Amino acid sequence: MGSDAVTDPKSRHTDQDAVSVSPPRSYEDAKFMASHPDRRYRIAVAASTDVAAEILYYMVDDPDPEVRRRIAANPGTPRQADSKLANDEEAGVRAALAAKIANIAPRLAQSEPRAHADLTIDILEKLARDQLPMVRQVVAEVLKNEVHIPIQIMQRLARDIEIMVAAPVLEFSPILDDADLLEIIDEAPIPGALSAISRRRGVGGDVADSLARSDDTDAIIALLHNPTAQMREDTLDALVDRARVLPPLHEPLVRRPVLPNRAACKLATFVADNLLTVLAERKDLDEETLSLVRQAVHTRLAETYGEEGEDTRHRAVIERELATARAMHAKKPISEEQVLRSIGYEHWAFVKAALIVMSGYSLDFVCDVLESADPNLILALCWRAGLGPESAAMVQRDLAGLSAEACLVGAAYPASPDEMQYLLDLFASKVPLLLDKTVSP
Repeated sequence: MGSDAVTDPKSRHTDQDAVSVSPPRSYEDAKFMASHPDRRYRIAVAASTDVAAEILYYMVDDPDPEVRRRIAANPGTPRQADSKLANDEEAGVRAALAAKIANIAPRLAQSEPRAHADLTIDILEKLARDQLPMVRQVVAEVLKNEVHIPIQIMQRLARDIEIMVAAPVLEFSPILDDADLLEIIDEAPIPGALSAISRRRGVGGDVADSLARSDDTDAIIALLHNPTAQMREDTLDALVDRARVLPPLHEPLVRRPVLPNRAACKLATFVADNLLTVLAERKDLDEETLSLVRQAVHTRLAETYGEEGEDTRHRAVIERELATARAMHAKKPISEEQVLRSIGYEHWAFVKAALIVMSGYSLDFVCDVLESADPNLILALCWRAGLGPESAAMVQRDLAGLSAEACLVGAAYPASPDEMQYLLDLFASKVPLLLDKTVSP
């Protein structure tokens, strides 16, 4: 072998990337470099697509994981070597192999030898069952849009115990039909799985019905936000009825691209004032329905404004939301995520109601705290309600209306729990109706 075929290792004093060594120019070069003590030479061989298959097969037992990773990613590596690499101890090696095999499998030619094709699928099935989620995720991401893949592999991935593996398949795979999806929904899958199904393009009517009947609020919201989902009128009607005690559904229902007239009329009787305006301005409702919606709007405003004034109107709205929040909390404790979602929707009455229920304090006390413009006191209330410091910062700014300079923000609360409780107790000593007697603090 000529010395000019291989880059002189003496010219390099550090362990550089494989590009610093030229690929082998001949079979003899490759054979020599494949056993070279400097890993850069072996990496150069492992990454070359012109190396003889038997040399790559010989290198699958290389002690360096980067060499094996390059062999796993090399399309010229013989399938028997890939089969050995599927059991490699290094996750990075198996992940590289997963990406390659998942790309190859859908395009196996019909002229491919049967044994070769079967071995490729066997390797793919093994990688789809890999012990590490990262490897299974690579397979799922590569295969999510493919059609020519054995159904059992996609069904396995769709039922994976890790959402990062299951979600791409549940959301995108064209192999899964409505029967598969309905079966998965009935199996009470892992958190996030129903939301992934809800985001699928063209969700069928039966699947939409099943999702709408679930207790997964996030999945229902994702379904309502999906303009391609085929939602029957009866399904939307049922969701409107559930929305009376589920405020997070109000916004997506009001903004649903196609909203039946009957559903619009029902929504007008209970959604927040800011959503009433959106509802009354929809272009898809017929004149009769629009008239009924606008009449409901006027009736609501008259009931709440009337001669009683803004303060009475505001209190009536919060009390209505408080009844809803109590019903929700009794069934399942209100979460910080639900509060944040309501802040995002600017559903302020529900945010206040949630703070009341979650903190155990009374309506008057919570309103007084929010109106105090005292950032420390507002933070203490949010702490008592179980909100994190970042959420508490949003309450200061978006609900209490504090300026950016006045807000106390950070990754942690500035005071200890004892100090915050003391601050609340001190403020409460001057405020009547301290506790909400309907909820234990």
